[in-house]
Amino acid sequence: MLLPSRLRDTTLGDLLATLHRGYASGVLELVEPQRRHAIHLRRGLVHAVECSERAWRLGDLLTAAGLCARDVVERASREARARDQRIGHRLVAERAVSHAQRDEALGAQRARRLESLYGMADAELRFHPARPLPPGVVEQHPMSARETFFQRARRRDRGRGAGKGPRVEALAVLGLGAEATLAEVRVRYRERVRALHPDLAPVEGEAQQGRRVAELRAVLEAYRALCG
Repeated sequence: MLLPSRLRDTTLGDLLATLHRGYASGVLELVEPQRRHAIHLRRGLVHAVECSERAWRLGDLLTAAGLCARDVVERASREARARDQRIGHRLVAERAVSHAQRDEALGAQRARRLESLYGMADAELRFHPARPLPPGVVEQHPMSARETFFQRARRRDRGRGAGKGPRVEALAVLGLGAEATLAEVRVRYRERVRALHPDLAPVEGEAQQGRRVAELRAVLEAYRALCG
């Protein structure tokens, strides 16, 4: 399987779709002058995403979601370092979060890292044989093709106009930015449906109800486009 040597000659969506079709196992590296990123694949599916910057740490995501207090995260982080553990394991051991909450946060962390790589304009591309996955990854399910490259920009779409693309437009309907994860899409979708559903709305005039139904229809269409 031949891959381009530079990201500017293709798109990350094209690369991941090609590797998915090829049932490839290995590590796709994106190398910048000062940073190196890696996407671990097994049988064409993304299992892990590594970024050089310390962004979207697990404790920060749990705190932002209101699942864990900052002081609890900091204490668990100290304990994890002292015991040579992962902070997620420590938080579960202390019953600060459940296994399900930790796993959902790990999935959001991986999705945000991949989203950041989609924002890159160029990098040197290298594909290496598979190597051991980062600690903790074996406990996560791989990302689906829909989560990884569905409705992403493709090289064939370049030059077809300056539109934002169907994915970004669908996210905008839900009031979300381009970096939103599928978990965030599902949460916002449920919020919008509850807010707009006619059966849950106060008594309104015909014009107001018509606008509400039209907006609800747009939300449903956006959600189907993003999640199938």
